[in-house]
Amino acid sequence: MTPELLKEVLDKITTAKIAVVGDFCLDAYWFIDESESEISIETGKPTTPVRRQKYSLGGAGNVANNLSSLGVKDVRAFGVIGSDPFGAALIGIMNSCGINTGNMMVQENNWSTHVYIKPHIGEDEQSRIDFGNFNILSEETSDRIIASLRVELHEVDLVIINQQVPSGIHTPYFRQKITDVINQFPDRIFITDSRHFSDQYTGSFRKMNDREAARLCRVNKDPDESVSYPEVIHAAERLYERYMKPLFITRGSRGSIVTDDKGILEIESMMITSRTDTVGAGDSYLAGAAAALAAGYSLGTAGRLGTFAAGVTVQKLFQTGTATPEEVTGIAADADYIYHPDI
Repeated sequence: MTPELLKEVLDKITTAKIAVVGDFCLDAYWFIDESESEISIETGKPTTPVRRQKYSLGGAGNVANNLSSLGVKDVRAFGVIGSDPFGAALIGIMNSCGINTGNMMVQENNWSTHVYIKPHIGEDEQSRIDFGNFNILSEETSDRIIASLRVELHEVDLVIINQQVPSGIHTPYFRQKITDVINQFPDRIFITDSRHFSDQYTGSFRKMNDREAARLCRVNKDPDESVSYPEVIHAAERLYERYMKPLFITRGSRGSIVTDDKGILEIESMMITSRTDTVGAGDSYLAGAAAALAAGYSLGTAGRLGTFAAGVTVQKLFQTGTATPEEVTGIAADADYIYHPDI
């Protein structure tokens, strides 16, 4: 992508209007300093003092935050929080990031805000503490989300559907309702990133990683096994035949591919030599690609903007980072960052 085209894209995405429907989460980083630990009088056990804490948006919240950071001025969130302090904190952070939270629903019963607490001792992350694993979305809340989305669909350019957790909003009932909406608005672009239900959401574009693509084609990999180039190409071809809609497949340090009725296009990867943290990189890629599509650009341009955004955020440690237009411009201008993988 030339510097002139990148500038044009970054300027134009500011006018895009994007809805994000999904599992909005809060990532909590608690930095422990055991030097001030004491023995609890009540339990007789040592306490775990937290010297510093930091909160950031995760899941669909991170996608929305990446859109806003890239310069998209109109980002609308559709999701659910609990009536708990973490829900209030999540909404507060989203509002401070310029995300429209008017369609975030509160479910009073059987719902806790999704929170992932990540305690750190030094640079080592300890066992995570999770909230929201036992959530049950009611049909009433599902209907409220869908009704709000229908009202605003005529105003937005693109809808991102994010499915992050098994206990999130994507119940069988909700999945059917959102699929009905997709099919009733065939001229609107929907792009789905679903960890568990990619085969559903008929009629939408899809974004996934290479392991997810392989698994959908019944090719299962051990954790230490990579997906080969022939395997990912085969998966892309089969999945396009299955879905008949454009598909983005990310490959980590080996770039990504996009496919539509014109065939498969490979997007070059980025050579990152500094220490990296890949948490949230897929969200950054999705946000960049969706923003470009919403502004009317091609799949290839969308994939490249997604790559630049992810290349920025993987270098931000201890956070689900975002990328600004200035950071994207900077990384794209550095020739050392770009290379074509040996395939």
